[in-house]
Amino acid sequence: MANPLRQLLRPKSAEDFTAKLVAKGEIRTALDIGCGTRSHLQVFRPDLETTGLDAFSSAIDTAKKRGVHDHYIHADILKDQIDTQFDLVTLYGLIEHLPKTDGIKLIDNVEKLSRKYIIFETPNGFVPQGPEFGNEFQRHRSGWNIKEFENRGYTVYGTTGTRYLRGYMAGPKYNFPGCIFFDELLTLFLRINDNPKHAFTLVAIKDLRGISAIHKKEDQP
Repeated sequence: MANPLRQLLRPKSAEDFTAKLVAKGEIRTALDIGCGTRSHLQVFRPDLETTGLDAFSSAIDTAKKRGVHDHYIHADILKDQIDTQFDLVTLYGLIEHLPKTDGIKLIDNVEKLSRKYIIFETPNGFVPQGPEFGNEFQRHRSGWNIKEFENRGYTVYGTTGTRYLRGYMAGPKYNFPGCIFFDELLTLFLRINDNPKHAFTLVAIKDLRGISAIHKKEDQP
């Protein structure tokens, strides 16, 4: 059972921000890019019709056996044409594994797939990571900052903990007792959800519909 104090200190996660969008009642379909063998979107089914996309057939096969999604797409988002659009497209922990040029192409491609919302989750700046668990695709190849997302029309939030006390794979940055607990206190003090510059992880959200015009052409004086 989760510690009640730690639950109080915990900042909103990418999943929490996703849930907030889903709660608006505007989202019926969602695409999880780089879905792997599990999905953060699974908790919203069956109300949400979800599709998992991954470049690795083994990941798709395992997800199918587990019944993770309603639909599956075996494709490379950077190379393959995908004709379907979705109300929500999510990319959790993906863009930092690509070189910068491919990451920019990824954003361009993803913005063609969503009718309404896009959510990115990625470390705040470059955070080194090697080929964990023998998987070369776990290596981090780029870092992304707040301005890069804001310049493309995203609203950026912070999550996970602070960049001051979190380190490799979001674990404690320093080897002293209680490092993570102190990080949780600092997270609360700095209000990282609304002050992402202090956060270890960024959540960037874009509503592709933008703001509709209020005045018509004939209203001009």
